Amino acid sequence: MTEQPPTPANSTGEPPSPSAEETTLQVGEARLHLRAQLPPDVRLQVHVQALTSNDQPLEEQSVTLGEGLFTPPLNWRSRLSDWFSQPAQLAAALFWASLLVYLLTRLIGLERYPIFFFTDEAIQTLLAQDFLRDGFMGYDGFLFPTYFFNSYQYNLGVSVYWQVIPTLLFGRSIFVTRAACVLATLLGAAYVGLILRDVFHIRHYWLGVLILSITPAWFLHSRTAFETALAVSFYAGFLYYYMLYRSGKTKALYASAGMAALSFYSYSPARMVVLVTALFLFLSDFNYHKQHRDVVLRTVGLCLLLAVPILRFQIHHPEENVQHLRQLGSYWIENRPLQEKLARYGREYLRGLNPGYWFVPNEVDMSRHKMDGLGNLLRPTLPLLLLGMVICLKNLRSSPHRALLLAALAAPSGAALVALGITRALNMVIPAALLTALGAVALLNWLQNRWQKAWLGLALGVFVLLAGSNFWLLRTALVDGPLWDTDYGLNGMQYGARQVFAAIDNILKYDPQTRIVLSPTWANGTDIVARFFFEPTPFELGSIDGYLLEHKDISSDTLFIMTPDEYKKTLETNKFTDVRVEKILPAPNGQPAFYFIRLRYVDNIDALLEEERAARRLLQETSVYLGSTPVTARHSYLDMGEAAMLFDGNKDSLIRTLEANPLRLEIVLPDERFISSVILRIGGTHTTAHLELFDAQGKQLQSLQRVALEEPQPHDLEFVLNKPVKVKELKIDVSNTYDLEPAHVHLWEVTLK
Repeated sequence: MTEQPPTPANSTGEPPSPSAEETTLQVGEARLHLRAQLPPDVRLQVHVQALTSNDQPLEEQSVTLGEGLFTPPLNWRSRLSDWFSQPAQLAAALFWASLLVYLLTRLIGLERYPIFFFTDEAIQTLLAQDFLRDGFMGYDGFLFPTYFFNSYQYNLGVSVYWQVIPTLLFGRSIFVTRAACVLATLLGAAYVGLILRDVFHIRHYWLGVLILSITPAWFLHSRTAFETALAVSFYAGFLYYYMLYRSGKTKALYASAGMAALSFYSYSPARMVVLVTALFLFLSDFNYHKQHRDVVLRTVGLCLLLAVPILRFQIHHPEENVQHLRQLGSYWIENRPLQEKLARYGREYLRGLNPGYWFVPNEVDMSRHKMDGLGNLLRPTLPLLLLGMVICLKNLRSSPHRALLLAALAAPSGAALVALGITRALNMVIPAALLTALGAVALLNWLQNRWQKAWLGLALGVFVLLAGSNFWLLRTALVDGPLWDTDYGLNGMQYGARQVFAAIDNILKYDPQTRIVLSPTWANGTDIVARFFFEPTPFELGSIDGYLLEHKDISSDTLFIMTPDEYKKTLETNKFTDVRVEKILPAPNGQPAFYFIRLRYVDNIDALLEEERAARRLLQETSVYLGSTPVTARHSYLDMGEAAMLFDGNKDSLIRTLEANPLRLEIVLPDERFISSVILRIGGTHTTAHLELFDAQGKQLQSLQRVALEEPQPHDLEFVLNKPVKVKELKIDVSNTYDLEPAHVHLWEVTLK
């Protein structure tokens, strides 16, 4: 407590009358009411510090009482210095400044990085638009649906609702769609800081915001409209309110349940993470829950109410969970022993806890889901994260410290159901940021204790360092990011949505009669992305391949937009003439990304096509091995794979017909053998398969037909014979039921039993 020097009496010669000054300080959980009688020329500074039972500092607050009317007025530098000397005020200012840094490093150049605009982003806004158009109905006819239909599956929920208001107010644009998600992630970043302030009572709680912000995996995905970023942000809120409940604010448990539900309904892998986290926390704090059973029971009732949407969904879509796992290619739906599935789950789960996956650049994640040269977590923060873990282990009897470790253990649980990937395991960034912040705060406190006079400079220096790191990461992403992976096509960055559709818009504004044929082969769901930019779509989606196999109309106003590979194929074929390149749209590395081309058929195109069709009806013959037995295989012309791949036991290798539909396959065995079933691994399209079996004399033994409905993933189609028969030759036809010729028919594997 310090007192200002006395001042002279007033003009009447009497000392000034004292005035009552009072205020209230909130320090940790304690509220202190201060009241003082002060002359008008006196100021008092009161400094209060809260300590733990072992004299460790928790939080500090300072306040000034009295106006000091007769002291000279402070200039702005003095006032600023006085204001910054209050630790609580400084921390609050740095917290808000950290959120501003976070927001700026997300919104600046938002359309430019990531360089792709993916179908999984576009679909969020389109479904929100359709939801409004259809009177708040989903495609399945339900009012306010739990999940919206996305291609082959119902897997989008809260993320669609989150886009409704932005779509209403601002329409469709990349910036609006992504910025809506950015605002949700800003909420998640704030929760990280609030956990450190309100639960751990850390003065430098702003550190958590900046540490999360420079986490590479989070930096990238928080700038997209992927639903995984929303789920993680709500998950941070789930942890925050739970920790408040556990620290004595019991009614916060209701908010925790609400945030958990938002995370649950945002992203399918998050369902597992939320449930596992809730189970861990229930067991971890069981005795505390018993003491507050009334609140817990009311929360259970709230959870039952929050479960109504998923129960309604399961009743009306009972097969959807299996369908979703099939779409993702999960091993849980494969015909394997339970023990093998559990072992696989354990391996995937442990991979999700491996620091090597998180801190070292990996080959597990696709290039468009990582930042070149960086791990999913920033490598220099590893020592701080380990220090944070040590702090939590030393304070294992503290519920918040346990909760952080349990959240980290729960993070890979959803990804392990399929295979490890950063989008499925992104929840890890929340406990990782908090653990790292605990380590960073411990280090900063140690430095400030050693150099007490420099505490302000240390705090501001750390802020400047972390804020600068954020802007360095932003600069790296915007300047270097476009060149990290130079595969800009389907298997790489899927670059070009914003650029090619802007070019199409300019062309049609100049000449609306131009007939544009855009290749869809450079991205997944190109039709969805096209609808995001144009509705209705004023052009065709089609590859030049269709014009190579069939004589189609090419008028003088037809403009093809194709990829470099398709352009090369066009030049190499003998079916076109007068090929003119009108425009080249470059990729970020300067190489062509799209060719804008006009052309016409050669005069004898019909004769050439008929000649090719006749040649393709002939079957190709080759020798392959069925196990260790050599057999003869005759098959339709292929443009992908070779016949041996059908018998190699590899479910990922396949063959594809050049244009034949059906795919014809004849297998001639060296000797007759008994066969009881034939299994074909086919693709996801609606398929009709026909099987004929012959003996050594050429007599037909059986003729069977099977139909497989459309499914999103390759699957097995089995012909089961009434009884084993002795077979010399098999003839198999596999056709895409609803496709005319020419068409591509895929076949992965043929198994004889």
